[in-house]
Amino acid sequence: MFNKKYFQDRPVLFLNLVVVLGGVINMIATALLIDTSRTAATVRYESTLGLGGFPKGTPLDLYSFAAVALLVTFVSIFMSARLYTQKRLLSILVLTLAIVALLFNLIVAQAILNLQ
Repeated sequence: MFNKKYFQDRPVLFLNLVVVLGGVINMIATALLIDTSRTAATVRYESTLGLGGFPKGTPLDLYSFAAVALLVTFVSIFMSARLYTQKRLLSILVLTLAIVALLFNLIVAQAILNLQ
């Protein structure tokens, strides 16, 4: 699956490094800020509920942000390696979109964690 050319291509290797660092930063930033001592935590925002549109859940539900970061990291690297043999630019596109997804995940996780 991972051929030698995949690890010798500098842009692909750099993007892989950025994706892994983004996933690690996402997981660490999310896991450190979760307050598990509370019984309820804001887990999402629903605009249909009006001003009180912050449904509550357990603080353990917030670990799903870290799980998504881990999933995006591994799936994007796996897909990038599989697509590299067919199209190099498609492999780079997958890694770039993974960086964007990790960035959005970090922004949303921090916004929800700041509501607590």
